[in-house]
Amino acid sequence: MVYKLDLDYLERGGGGTLTVGGAPSLEPSPDSLDLVKVVLLGAPAVGKTSIIQQFVWSDFSEEYVPTDRKHTFYPSVIINEHLYEVKITDVPVIPYFPINSYYEWAHYRFYGLRSATAYILVFDLSNVETFQYIRTLRDQMVESRDMRNVPVLVVGNKQDLLCSNTPSAASGLQQLAIAESACGDSREKRRNIVNLVRKHWKCGYVECSAKYNWRVIAVFKELMEMIDALEWSGGGRNSEPPPDSSAGGSTQENRCVIA
Repeated sequence: MVYKLDLDYLERGGGGTLTVGGAPSLEPSPDSLDLVKVVLLGAPAVGKTSIIQQFVWSDFSEEYVPTDRKHTFYPSVIINEHLYEVKITDVPVIPYFPINSYYEWAHYRFYGLRSATAYILVFDLSNVETFQYIRTLRDQMVESRDMRNVPVLVVGNKQDLLCSNTPSAASGLQQLAIAESACGDSREKRRNIVNLVRKHWKCGYVECSAKYNWRVIAVFKELMEMIDALEWSGGGRNSEPPPDSSAGGSTQENRCVIA
């Protein structure tokens, strides 16, 4: 039995059920519609695997288990009435992005890093130092492959931990002062990150919490809308107007469904 999940409906607070086979599945046949290869990258313990598991299985584990090998998942996504087969690849932390095919073959065989359709770069909002890892990685990506028409989405995970690390030994007023100071510093750093990502990198940006499933759907909805927009702008669908634009000028919301 297959259930379909309306991402717009879930973002508005509705319910829904998702099943994609319960485990990483076999790769779709070559004649399936539009295979989109998405790779998640980030520093250790930022929650890459948890984001995927919440999206695919609606599940979260408190136990941290470092990713030690490649895992692949194959949900099907419908956006603007167009079906995409999505290959989501979760890989161990990589020290650098391969500068050419030789280095990829020698060190990251079968990861598919350089052939990805899109990338999700994840960092920990409660530890903004983890952003430096994806910043370096993104610079290496730009230098080593053609990133034109390759969507990159930056995701700040662990939104639930923001401003929650206040020492319990402090008094009530001290805790408040420490929390306000920490939150102020955190907000300033986050503003700088958002400004860099959106204005200079021209990339998408989403904050979420894999633990509580806050805006995890929005992560993949944002990415698929970026991919779908590129498909339209490239004239890949007979240059027809997208289904949400009509002659009368009215628009309807994009619909994004997972099968």
